[in-house]
Amino acid sequence: MHRRTMNITIIGLGVIGGSLARAVKQSVPRATVTGFDRPAVTAQALRTGAVDLGAASVGAAVHDADIVFLCLPVPSIIALLPDVARHCRRDAIVTDVGSTKGNVMAAAAKAFRSGGTFVGGHPMAGSEGKGLAFADPLLFQNATYVLCASPSRRRRIAPLTRLLHAIGARVLFLPPKRHDEVAALISHLPQLIAVGMMTTAGERNRTLPAVLQLAAGGFRDITRIASSPYGMWSGILEGNADEIRKALRGFGRLMTRYERDLRSGSGRARFAGRFSAAKKWRDAIPKNSKGFLHPLHELYVAVEDKPGVLAKMTAALFRAGINIKDIELLKIRDGRGGTFRLSFETKREADRAAAVLRVPNAR
Repeated sequence: MHRRTMNITIIGLGVIGGSLARAVKQSVPRATVTGFDRPAVTAQALRTGAVDLGAASVGAAVHDADIVFLCLPVPSIIALLPDVARHCRRDAIVTDVGSTKGNVMAAAAKAFRSGGTFVGGHPMAGSEGKGLAFADPLLFQNATYVLCASPSRRRRIAPLTRLLHAIGARVLFLPPKRHDEVAALISHLPQLIAVGMMTTAGERNRTLPAVLQLAAGGFRDITRIASSPYGMWSGILEGNADEIRKALRGFGRLMTRYERDLRSGSGRARFAGRFSAAKKWRDAIPKNSKGFLHPLHELYVAVEDKPGVLAKMTAALFRAGINIKDIELLKIRDGRGGTFRLSFETKREADRAAAVLRVPNAR
């Protein structure tokens, strides 16, 4: 990949597009990265060195690109496909990062009839931050990156595959329907379950105020994704509605069975096997790669009850360049102290934070 300059165009310079641009510039130094977004965002990308060139139009962005990444919400990707297909080179590879693949691939099949090769893509990586300011060149390290390309087309898209390997991603080939089925089960269903759990707890809190007051620990962790903005989910719920409905029906049947089994001793006895099987399956999830849901790594810090202790702790992490993704005061004893739970993007950052704060037996 370093034999000649490769022209990479990234349309959409948010967290994913910006991270992709920075990752390419860091790992493939001979590549030329062109960015296209709103003028202010493109100017910011140029000013910070995230891209080498900025384009003023889609046509100008893609006309000489070897590989084009569409890093936009799914509805915007679908709307842009005809324009990209009209202006890209006949030998260009065009891909996207959308969360659903069936609808994108169907739209691409209509748009890319006379030139360019389209391959659906979905990186299993993300950030809770928004915008180019949160772009991270290491975002794709050890992340599974799904490509929807048949075996007969994989040789044609080899430059894209090599590029993704160069930025540290692990490429997995899946048919679009299989991708959407898996995404519905392990991403879209959990999102709706988290929203449902928070809705149930919130409504009950009207007559039982202790509900939200005590909703910490495991409940708070399980429902963390309920804070996701609807704007990023509206297109997903529309584009993958059929698979999500199937997943919801299956989960609903399981919950009905659980409810029925709780009525009798013999039914309750079945939960032992269910808990055991759930643990076995969860232990089988790969621990060294990122998936659809991006976990946070936690650190528990006990502090004395003194003025300014929180400011000192956060200032120390700021000076070390460590970003806190979430912070919560778990418990406090007046006059004695309390325990903070700090959450970090990576285990490495959590370990660094433990060293900076001199936390013994960090966990």
